[in-house]
Amino acid sequence: MTDVTKSQTMKSSKAEMAPTKSERRKNADRSASTRKQILEATVRCLDAWGYGSVTNIRVADEAGVSRGAMMHHFPTRQALIMATVEFANSKLTEFRSKEIEQLPEGLARYRAFIDLALITQRMPEGMACNEVRIGSRSDPEIRAAVTPIMSQISDDYGRTIARLARAAGLTANREVQGLTSITVMSTRSLAINTFTYPRGNIEENTLWMIRSIREDIIARQLGEKFAERPAPLPETRSLPKQPDRSE
Repeated sequence: MTDVTKSQTMKSSKAEMAPTKSERRKNADRSASTRKQILEATVRCLDAWGYGSVTNIRVADEAGVSRGAMMHHFPTRQALIMATVEFANSKLTEFRSKEIEQLPEGLARYRAFIDLALITQRMPEGMACNEVRIGSRSDPEIRAAVTPIMSQISDDYGRTIARLARAAGLTANREVQGLTSITVMSTRSLAINTFTYPRGNIEENTLWMIRSIREDIIARQLGEKFAERPAPLPETRSLPKQPDRSE
């Protein structure tokens, strides 16, 4: 066999061994599907068992993938947590966008975005992000890794609300920014705190105050005729009677 023939044979063999475009597409789709399975499983694990109980092995079992596949996509817990935060936020953003798009432009969309805050905080993706926030307090490595991502998410959220406010004719000033912060922090706390203090009036009172502040801002900036004041709250409910421990 001549050198030319050998060269041609080797090229032919390599061409036969190389995956076709269709095969590469299938492999990429399979890889993306596995990655999505893992991220969805991580959200479920965080929501069900909390930050401290989530390990790569547990997630692999929940996702129904091999340990090798898990290591291929997420070699460390840090990489898994960071990707999960981004994935969960993308799902929350998609949900909010779909809900908002069903409403007419203007104040209706601005009001709805505020009202959606507690709903999204309680979704599995919202609870997963909250678990990471809580867990990062005692995990410096995770905190350092997710802080830039969380900060970007918060900035994007604020910009979205500011855009909706301007579209409604409002000025996205400090009071609008303040309402955004109050809404996020309050609904985040409600989503977490009601597990240990499940009093319905706490949620009712908090949401009433947020909506009242929102309508105050609308009235100040656009006029009272544009405000939709929430109905007055019923009489204050009594706290449950504490047992007498003196006996």
